[in-house]
Amino acid sequence: MRITSITGAIMIIPLSPRAEGAVACNETHNPCEDLLWKGSRCRDGFCTNPFQGGCLRAILDSEEYNGKYSSDDTGTMESMKSLRRRLLSRPRVCNSEDGSDVVEQGLCVESENEYTEVRIYSQDWESSMVMAWIMQILYSELLGVPSTIESGVANKNANFYDESNRMEYGSSYDASAIENALNAKGGDCTMYKNGVDEQEYAPCAHLVMEIWFDGYDRSVESGAAEALKLVGMVAFQGWHITKFSIKRDPSLSNHFGLSGEENRRKLAETFKRPTTWRDYCTLVSTKNCSVYDGVAKRAPAEDGSEDNKYFSSGLYTGYFRVTEKNDCDANPTTCTGHVLDYPCGWTSYIKQQTWHNKIALESDGNETNGGYTYGELVDIWYAANATKSDVIGLWFSPDATFSTFARSDSALTQVLLPTTSQECLDNRVDMAKRCDPDATEIDLYGDSKGACGENHVTTRKMAVENMQSNINTHANPKSRMSPAYDVYEAFSFTSVEINDIMGDWISRGVDKYGFDLRLATCKWMTENLDHIMKSFVPPSHPRILVPSNNSALTIAAFVFSAIAILLTIGTMGGILFKHQKGSFGRATQIEFLLLLLAGLFMVSVGSLLLAIEPSTGTCVGSIWMINVGYTTQLVPTLIRVSTIIKIVKDSMKMKIVMVDKKKMFRRSIGISGLAAIYCLFWTIFDTPHSENSLEVTGDQNEFGETIVKLSHYCDSDSDVWFYASFTYQAILLLCASALAYEMRQVPNSVNDSKHLAIMIYSSFFFLALRFVMYVVSETLSDDSQLMRAPLQNARSLFCSLDTVANILIFFSRFFVKEIDTTAKKPVNRGSDFFADNIARRGGGLTTMSRSKEPSEGVNSAATFAEDEKVEEKEDFTMEDDGHMSKSTVRIRMKGRSINMPKWVVEEMVEKLVAEYGSEINTDESDD
Repeated sequence: MRITSITGAIMIIPLSPRAEGAVACNETHNPCEDLLWKGSRCRDGFCTNPFQGGCLRAILDSEEYNGKYSSDDTGTMESMKSLRRRLLSRPRVCNSEDGSDVVEQGLCVESENEYTEVRIYSQDWESSMVMAWIMQILYSELLGVPSTIESGVANKNANFYDESNRMEYGSSYDASAIENALNAKGGDCTMYKNGVDEQEYAPCAHLVMEIWFDGYDRSVESGAAEALKLVGMVAFQGWHITKFSIKRDPSLSNHFGLSGEENRRKLAETFKRPTTWRDYCTLVSTKNCSVYDGVAKRAPAEDGSEDNKYFSSGLYTGYFRVTEKNDCDANPTTCTGHVLDYPCGWTSYIKQQTWHNKIALESDGNETNGGYTYGELVDIWYAANATKSDVIGLWFSPDATFSTFARSDSALTQVLLPTTSQECLDNRVDMAKRCDPDATEIDLYGDSKGACGENHVTTRKMAVENMQSNINTHANPKSRMSPAYDVYEAFSFTSVEINDIMGDWISRGVDKYGFDLRLATCKWMTENLDHIMKSFVPPSHPRILVPSNNSALTIAAFVFSAIAILLTIGTMGGILFKHQKGSFGRATQIEFLLLLLAGLFMVSVGSLLLAIEPSTGTCVGSIWMINVGYTTQLVPTLIRVSTIIKIVKDSMKMKIVMVDKKKMFRRSIGISGLAAIYCLFWTIFDTPHSENSLEVTGDQNEFGETIVKLSHYCDSDSDVWFYASFTYQAILLLCASALAYEMRQVPNSVNDSKHLAIMIYSSFFFLALRFVMYVVSETLSDDSQLMRAPLQNARSLFCSLDTVANILIFFSRFFVKEIDTTAKKPVNRGSDFFADNIARRGGGLTTMSRSKEPSEGVNSAATFAEDEKVEEKEDFTMEDDGHMSKSTVRIRMKGRSINMPKWVVEEMVEKLVAEYGSEINTDESDD
């Protein structure tokens, strides 16, 4: 059996000639569908693989299975009928080796489940390749898991779905393939961009499905691979002899008839040396193979490609001859018969066994150790069958060559050597020294205690150490559903099953090293589909994704975000219209209203982006719109209110007020810019993106697939960004609340503290709801992830409702006239009234206004006296504690003084605010 040395060196095995496996065709002669299967086409002179789109669907669509799974067949399980309908309805899932033309031709479909591709190591013998193919079919056709085959060698292809039916032998027991899979990010072997250069080729495999010996000890000990698990197949590697040889001499079947000097001549005369085609034509044929002599029909090809062949079907039967080494007359104590030994890199103890058991046999191959390559060994066994020549040597089962002759006189029959014991196994020679040119005699022949025979072994399988963890911790929830590891764990196979496949392969004889083994493998799977689905496929698999139906909440989020956008646009249009008509005074501060509406518009757009199907673009857009929108909505309002409060306070101290509107706008835009910079860093370092949330239901579709409800939501790798955003918005609202409370002392004409406070409390309420929704979504269990999408829709809805509430609270007063039917007509105590009084008192003082109503234009003494009485009564106001306080301000002008009510001064301040805005500079003055 093939195995690397204990040091883990890579072993490359030559391929059996591929020319034997290709089915030729041309435009006039196209036997592809007749010889292979329906769907095979003639391309570039050879028949293509008819199983490119999936072998199970191709076979199940045949007449035989049309009858077996007919709809009126009550004896067939409904689940199998559903499975057949599914397989016939769609091709296999694509893998990384499929080109765009394969997809365009409808031969495969992209994996909607987004499972990570699994790569399986085929190694360099047929039973291992069959195991790898079964897993690839299981993954690609039954479970929707992309899967490829790793040959381990550049330019060697063993993909089951390969268009040209290549079945090329690569390497075996290559530990680097497992180590590369371990180091691949997320276990993704496609990251290795393998070209055709052998020096740059990096093999990568997650699974090895057939292991005979301890060639992967290093991988397990280093932590690159899991502990090996049993497959269930019993295998044997050891000495074999052709069955007809035992019939001729039964003593050859065990070491008693082989060992000792008394058997030396018998072995030398019985087991002759195999002869290559070129040597036969040069050394044996009297006519250099120019005439057919029953052995060679012709000489080997002039290009030398056939020189070293020991057998070629229909051209060279092979030939076994006596050489000097077989001549016991000339060499009575050193003559030997011939035995087949493995090449370097394979496990063989022949030298130790023959030396210490005194068996006069020797291998004469071209390998350093005298062994033969895999292809040469196969040729020699075939030559023995063709010529009925006695051959003894190492071989293994299950194997194609073993199965080929199993029912004939050329069957490879086990040779009994001394009984195996643990002591014997512990004293085996070191495989690392087997082909070492510096090996000593003890290195090659070892101790006699290790000269026993071989045991039957139970084959094992192996997975890369982090395969399961990569699936369970994958960033994509879809990929976390992959059944790849569970299938690997459940997989088992027996010797009977593999021998059935091998026997079917050998008996076909159409495209031996191409399509035939593919057909034998897939036929076995088709015949055993029920067993495969029950034994290997995990519960609730295969699965199909179906969009989750959150229609009510989604529609509500859409509708209210649209209402918020339209209401914002409409309000902005109405404000601009009234402003152009002159309906607003300067105290209305139109610029601030427009900034507030711009912020509300951005928040409503952000709510719409949260409601639509998430993508990276919508997720990024939503965080920009909401964060910058809230800043644009609140910061200018905060600056306006704080400045008004400062103006009023400074006016009470009789300070001159100066305003710079440009500076105010720069502050507002600057702070909004900081919010934009925060969003920019968020986008660059942790881009918000669309995530999937899934819920596995207990329902199945018509094809027997378990329905998985799928929804999407926006998220970033870190939650800190979202929490910082919520905190920032809360701080803005807290500042606004404090200013709204302080604004109660501001004159009524510029005092919107009541509306501002209600708006802030409303925003606080909706911010709290949005925060709760986010926290709940982050604390959901894996089984409740489907709720994340509706919770995001809820956050969108709350953003929209917040915008609508703010507009109705703050802007409705500009469009609806307030009427107070209980209030009495106030006495005119405006600044104009007091300016006229001052004029009447001082005789020469300029009034602030000269416009009077006709009824108020008579400056009679009675009227003046009455007004003075009213003034005196209003000089004092009642405080909250029940005491009277002075409510006037003394004004000195041109050497005269007069008491004026505070509210008159406030009204003059209002006019200053309306005229110059809100930025002030103050200078102390005595007047």
